[in-house]
Amino acid sequence: MIRQSRIAPIIFLNESLGISDLSGSPMTINAMKALVYARDNDGITLTRSGAFYRKFVTWAAEDFRWPEYEAEELYRLNKVLNELDFLPLAIMHELLMGARLIRHYKGKAVLTKAGKAMIGDYGALQAELFDTFFTGFDFLGHERFPIEYDEADFVHFLGVVQNRLDDWVPLTELAGWCLPLDLVTRYRYSPVEDASYYLLSRLVRPLSWLGMMERHPDVEKYSGFDKLSYRKTPLLDRFMSFKIVRNGGRTIH
Repeated sequence: MIRQSRIAPIIFLNESLGISDLSGSPMTINAMKALVYARDNDGITLTRSGAFYRKFVTWAAEDFRWPEYEAEELYRLNKVLNELDFLPLAIMHELLMGARLIRHYKGKAVLTKAGKAMIGDYGALQAELFDTFFTGFDFLGHERFPIEYDEADFVHFLGVVQNRLDDWVPLTELAGWCLPLDLVTRYRYSPVEDASYYLLSRLVRPLSWLGMMERHPDVEKYSGFDKLSYRKTPLLDRFMSFKIVRNGGRTIH
């Protein structure tokens, strides 16, 4: 099934993809595991602050095997694991809440009616997480050095990725394509570095965790901006498309 995205009426999402198609999307594959866990365990216990309880965080870290956030790496930095120590899980929690697939009830995260219906439908979950990332997620809450820009033009960002990232592109070059660097007059480091920070949080991380972008395999994630390069994966074109629509006699693409 192809449906219109909530991001913009010209973006369409393919919900018919299955688990094998989405094997490169750690957010979708593991969010489904979290939904199943909540179903099979009568919810996920929460801490007083509303985070997932440590027992579930430990299970998730070991079961998800999230690339670059494997349990061994997390335990190298932390003696015990809380939700915020496992960043992908903390963001997943917010996405599932934002998509209204889970809700907090009497000290637990429990499935909503929509969450129960979502179990087993990987394509629909990918689409819901994608839309929620770009329309209902608090990026600022997970940025150590928030960058001030006008409202992000995600339609433009996604168009750049789809049309210009068939091959490896340096992050700094991508930043110049997505953001008006010549208009940046206030910055911490330099216009291009601030823009790169911004895109890593607002574009690269969501698409990478949804299996739609990838970093050059010869470059580590903590390398300098001038060394980081990215390209889209085949999943992006299979999952997302821009379509021409007619609107009052005008053609929009």
